[in-house]
Amino acid sequence: MLSGAFLCAGAGGGYAGAMNTSPPADSPPIWLWRAAVLGLIAALALIGAGVLLIAGGATDPPVAGPVVWEDVALTWAADALARGGEAWASAPAPLPAPPAAFTLTVRAHLPAEADPLAAWGVWLAGADGSRTVYALSAAGYLTTRRCPAGQPIPDALAGCPALRPEWDWSAYPRIHPPSQANIIALHREAGGAIRLRINGERLGAAPVEVAGTWGVWARAGDGESLRVVWERAELRAAVRGSG
Repeated sequence: MLSGAFLCAGAGGGYAGAMNTSPPADSPPIWLWRAAVLGLIAALALIGAGVLLIAGGATDPPVAGPVVWEDVALTWAADALARGGEAWASAPAPLPAPPAAFTLTVRAHLPAEADPLAAWGVWLAGADGSRTVYALSAAGYLTTRRCPAGQPIPDALAGCPALRPEWDWSAYPRIHPPSQANIIALHREAGGAIRLRINGERLGAAPVEVAGTWGVWARAGDGESLRVVWERAELRAAVRGSG
């Protein structure tokens, strides 16, 4: 009987030890778990706030003000171009005089069968008589060039040097292929620099003392002919006396 009592006591002692709720010696302390949980909650809150800001337009491209002019036909722009041809056209609405801010946007697309060298773009006339051209091609290349002052409208854009070596027809993955629309947006920043955006993506800026005249440019490439589908042009500017 004594041995039986001893065995029961030993078994009971072992069972009681198994029910011990103290954490193992090598487990992380409770405060560390709590800190991790609070950190996760904070991260989720920041992500949620970022989503709300983006939905509210926090990452949208800046615009100078309300729409002051728009054109959904661009009948003044280039019509069908013969093989190897280029064309320049002036818009009927002038840009606001410096130092007024503006945002100029042109949306267009090339036909699906466009030659890889086919291209279109937007140009701004400078106060010194030069022309700054922002253009993209069917092959997904982008260039920013300046036609020197004093020279007549060039027969080929190739006669106008790039503003920077890296802006001489460089590949840009955000350009949509032919049959899909691309958007060229030019925004005058403080100080006079013109910021380029392609399909909403922020790119480089260069100082341009605009004279007010602007327009579009197109090139057929080596295809038989080309007709750029001009979809929309829009000019935004700060309303005088609004601020």
